[in-house]
Amino acid sequence: MSGRLAVMLVHGVESAGEQYAARAMSLLREEFERIAGVPAQDALVIKPAFWAPVFEQGQEELSDRITGSGSRWLLDILDGLAARASQGSTLALLAAASTAGLRWLPGLENAHFPTLRWLIVHYLGDVVAYQSGLDGTGHYAEVQAVLARTLHELATEAGGDAPLAVLGHSLGSVVSSDFLYDLQGGAPLGPAATRALGDTPLERGETFGWYYTLGSPLALWAQRHPDFGKPLTVPHPGLADRHPRQRGEWVNVYDPDDVIASPLRPLSDAWADAVHEDRRVGVGPWWLGWTPLAHPYYWNDRRVVTPIASQLAQAWHRL
Repeated sequence: MSGRLAVMLVHGVESAGEQYAARAMSLLREEFERIAGVPAQDALVIKPAFWAPVFEQGQEELSDRITGSGSRWLLDILDGLAARASQGSTLALLAAASTAGLRWLPGLENAHFPTLRWLIVHYLGDVVAYQSGLDGTGHYAEVQAVLARTLHELATEAGGDAPLAVLGHSLGSVVSSDFLYDLQGGAPLGPAATRALGDTPLERGETFGWYYTLGSPLALWAQRHPDFGKPLTVPHPGLADRHPRQRGEWVNVYDPDDVIASPLRPLSDAWADAVHEDRRVGVGPWWLGWTPLAHPYYWNDRRVVTPIASQLAQAWHRL
């Protein structure tokens, strides 16, 4: 029996740079230690699933073709600001937002509003590219493989029977939901994902018990299916057999000012049964949190992280 919990963090489209989860992991560990009364390093194994590189080359090539190679300096600046914003930097977020109204800059040829174009390519482009490979030949399968490798790393370090919690932010909630749904038998995993996974309960998804969707657009994805489709099962039915004292939960955290996020339980009876709580939370600094710019703040905000840490602390004490 494992003495630690496995925790996977899955970022959304706003992330740039592999340190995107550094502050979130630090905050989660800090709150866990305060509540559980034990060192986080002895109780938690936290791994970020960094899938952004799957899209980077295509985004760079597309940006160069749309705005010209002279735009690279601006795109590098915006990428850097996005990386800092994903770690909760309000100054970086405001700096990036302040350039949104620029219609033209020298060296950018005929592409006007370069920041907004970067936003479309970098954000909407991830969504389009991710969904373009549902047949297993494109980015969908590549992203799956990233999550599979992360799951394997968690099993190796935390133990193949360790209970699993997943936090998915923004598009990361869609990515993680798709992966876990397929792992539960929804559809065959891609070859690369299958090769990455070992044969342990954790890697088969059987110890998956806690799911936290943060600023999630899953409601938009669900409309692709009749009656909004069939949601993920949380916890996995196998959790009760392997960890009978554990309960598990799916909590969907949303800020009503975040136009990307929404409640999930109202979608259908199936969603109401699957999602234990739509948790309404105000995130970000008070003077900014009442705007759609609240979206990047979820897992950098104690109002979101502390209740999650509390559940993980309870889960650890039940091991």
